[in-house]
Amino acid sequence: MVYNGYLYTTLANVRFDTRQEEEIEYHSEKKSFNDSLWTHKPDPSIGYGDKTTESNLYNVLKKFLNNGKVSLCGAHVFITVKRYPNESDVFDIISQLRANHVMVNIAVDSIPSGGTNSASLYEMSYQTNGICAFATGSDLYRTFERLTWILIFPYQFLAQNFLVSGSGRIEIPVFTTPVPPGYDDWCLVELSIQNHTLDNSFVLLNYTIASTDGSWAYALPSQNSSYFFGTARTIQLALKGSLTYKWTVDYYYNTVEPQIIQLRMYSEYYHDFLPLPDF
Repeated sequence: MVYNGYLYTTLANVRFDTRQEEEIEYHSEKKSFNDSLWTHKPDPSIGYGDKTTESNLYNVLKKFLNNGKVSLCGAHVFITVKRYPNESDVFDIISQLRANHVMVNIAVDSIPSGGTNSASLYEMSYQTNGICAFATGSDLYRTFERLTWILIFPYQFLAQNFLVSGSGRIEIPVFTTPVPPGYDDWCLVELSIQNHTLDNSFVLLNYTIASTDGSWAYALPSQNSSYFFGTARTIQLALKGSLTYKWTVDYYYNTVEPQIIQLRMYSEYYHDFLPLPDF
């Protein structure tokens, strides 16, 4: 978080799901942010100590949305959560996040320590053009660490969601990147394959990002879920600003139950806010 957040004038952190609710700390420079993170590490001994209490995450988010200290517009929020909320009606929170173009990215532990409703977490991320990934153990750490790469590439220039089932192909319309013509530079690709904890209904997903002139292509063959950390995959690609690209995704689930595939791309070059999903 400290290393990747070098572009930002304000950084903030808070622990939630503690018996004594903690306040959000705001920082204008990296040293105090780093010190605060190290002195507020996750600590199970100050948690609720049971499997019945729900997460207080939404209370903490409400405090952030009404903080009166820093601007919300265009903020990136990164959350890693093991205890789920029970609340399902988060319309007001999502509406306020969307009104301020706040993008919420969440790494959800597939094995909860309490609470019942992970669907509302996914909905909050989905409705703000963020990414929500489910994983556990070392995969949860890797997932969250890669989500923070968005801090290096803060400008989202592609965000699409697809409701799918069974097998098929997704073809993204031809697009360009914000990279200036004549330059090539790194862009970030985020992808998630299910809107819930990874299960055996997922079989494979292959995708190709290629320039339309045939000069360049990146292909990911995925015969099983080992190419993903839980439900997410993150890569960095060097793309040319003078080229146009197409993105093709082939998927296979062994069930007719609906699944959501999220596709995201980001750049360090300015791009205006993208349209949000219907809400």
